[in-house]
Amino acid sequence: MTPIRKAAIAVAALGAAALPLTGATAASAGTNGQQVAVSTYYSDEVQVCGHNQNNAWVCTGYFNTPGTGYTGRVGYWYKGQVTITGVRNSPHQVRTAYCNIPVSQSGNWSYCNGRSNRTL
Repeated sequence: MTPIRKAAIAVAALGAAALPLTGATAASAGTNGQQVAVSTYYSDEVQVCGHNQNNAWVCTGYFNTPGTGYTGRVGYWYKGQVTITGVRNSPHQVRTAYCNIPVSQSGNWSYCNGRSNRTL
């Protein structure tokens, strides 16, 4: 076996061994934090801040919350209490709401309803 072929086989083996590590976030979905979706009444956009799956404080960027449904940001995982800051563009108003996110549940998303009680 040539040295180049041996090196290629070694690289392929290392890549195959690393594949389970790249899926660690997806594999833990629903068991160490949730993605958050928000519904608003007043706010045109919101930002979600809280502790993530690694217990680090993180915030999404502001994202639009159009219409009556729920909107969230993929890739942000939270657990415990999150702070949701809602902004209405005209007239400019800022509102804050809190939502408790379970550490573990059967699905990947937790829904924070700021629409029904008109907090956001």
